[in-house]
Amino acid sequence: MLFVYNGIIWVEYAAFSAKAEIWLQKKMFEKILSLPIKQIDRRFSGEWITRLNSDIQAAFTMMNGPLNIPHLVVAVINTMLSCLLMLKSSWLFLGITWMFAVPQLVINSKIVLKASPRLKEASQNAMAENTSAIKPLLTDADAILLYDAQALMMTHCAENSRRLMKINMKLHVRRAVSDATMRLFGIGGYLMILFIGYRLIYNGMMAFSDVVYCFQVRGSILAGMSMLITCMNNLKTNSVCIKRINDTFEE
Repeated sequence: MLFVYNGIIWVEYAAFSAKAEIWLQKKMFEKILSLPIKQIDRRFSGEWITRLNSDIQAAFTMMNGPLNIPHLVVAVINTMLSCLLMLKSSWLFLGITWMFAVPQLVINSKIVLKASPRLKEASQNAMAENTSAIKPLLTDADAILLYDAQALMMTHCAENSRRLMKINMKLHVRRAVSDATMRLFGIGGYLMILFIGYRLIYNGMMAFSDVVYCFQVRGSILAGMSMLITCMNNLKTNSVCIKRINDTFEE
């Protein structure tokens, strides 16, 4: 089934995504060319370049990129099937697993999901300003050398690059905190199941093989949860680029 999926379904889907991305870039380029000069001059040249390239690439990453919509479907199905398997074996261990998994979703929603659209939009704006700052170094190099403005231009580029880096670091730090809490709750759930499993085996209420089986299924549930959280974060972040594309077409 895996070879059939990769060899037929994914090949067709990837080809469709690539053609759709090329089509959208052409439409975006035609839209920008059709805008009045005054409207184009309201934004930096780097802003238009970012919308034409980076925003469209991020939008289509949601369709064919790793840990986005395709993997979100896999994560949901994997988590549901694993929960059904554990429920058949031990509802107690399933309850303990979810008791430590739900806080992970809540913390990720508070720390990452709420802030990621704002930080992503700020990152795209900073990238546009950084592109606009670099452009004169390539197009107006003679004038910069004539007026001896190399140091000034490089300082300006460094400031914009530093601002872009700081915004991206804020998003990375939030994701790192979410990942760290995921690991801590995972260890806590593991220790609780280990302790309760030992008591059940000691009292003859559960076989050792059943406890080991529950540990294996729990690992599958946590893997699906981790993939689900990552997909949600990526989709929430890249959705900002779709909004920017729509704003461009509506101008």
